[in-house]
Amino acid sequence: MKFLVGTYTKNTSEGIYLVDENKVSLYKRLFNPTYFTQQEGYLFTIAHGGIEIYQDDNLIYEDHSEYSRPAHIFYEPTLEMIFTANYHAGQISTYKFDGPMTKKIQTTIYPGGSHAHQAYYDVHSQTLYVCDLGLDTIFTYTIGEDLKLIPKKDLTLHKGVGPRHLVVAETGFVYVMTEYSREIYVFNDNLDFVKKYKTLDKNFQGITGAAIRLTQNGKHLYVSNRGFDAITHFEVLDDGTLRRKRIYNTLGKHPRDFNLSLDESHLVVGNMHSNNVTIFERNQDTGTLRHVQTVTVPEPSCIVFIP
Repeated sequence: MKFLVGTYTKNTSEGIYLVDENKVSLYKRLFNPTYFTQQEGYLFTIAHGGIEIYQDDNLIYEDHSEYSRPAHIFYEPTLEMIFTANYHAGQISTYKFDGPMTKKIQTTIYPGGSHAHQAYYDVHSQTLYVCDLGLDTIFTYTIGEDLKLIPKKDLTLHKGVGPRHLVVAETGFVYVMTEYSREIYVFNDNLDFVKKYKTLDKNFQGITGAAIRLTQNGKHLYVSNRGFDAITHFEVLDDGTLRRKRIYNTLGKHPRDFNLSLDESHLVVGNMHSNNVTIFERNQDTGTLRHVQTVTVPEPSCIVFIP
């Protein structure tokens, strides 16, 4: 089992690290690779005001601007497109990937107060979803023949909840993790609101919601909460609604990101403020977790599994 860990390089970190079993090594020396993805032999990472693309050890494309770095990057191989969300600039950008000839297609700027935190493309619904934490809105788009975005339907959440990240099931149901209210909002395949669920006990206060992941079979949903430092496990019922099963201590501080292994036999958590990555064995039938290992990685912020 191998995975890459993106980090903040404010202190001792030097970039992206490789964890292979119990060995940790520097994979690529980069400045603040806080979010990235690696597919088809290419590394797509956020950079100052834009993105950088690497093939092997070579930088083959870069797009920088005066803005601060994006918060999120997503590559969709079926479209050969890259999507980024820029929290501080309140905008998203789209690119047509073509190796060194990659081109920026479009930048969409949102109204004042926007904090775009995620751009996520769902192949089944052929929809781009944008979580805007500042506007409490999920913007949705289809992709036109010219690769420009065509607005679909805006999903408005309650004021102040802060939608951060989402996942989409094959059923078309959308599950949104909120940062400020620590809730999961559920929308059906028509993008109508269904229900919301607390991820922690009601008496806990704090701005904590972070990452969200759904298993490939659509039966188990996991979210992380910073401050409370926990992974909450939900069962997905046949009608798409949720049942909270259990809360697990991440055995670290500030779980900014986590991910499931390629075969979903493990769940790995990056605890940014405690400089460690905790590895849990996962029962694929029940979804339960069991801690099996902890490794030291400075300021982990993104977990990406590789073959």
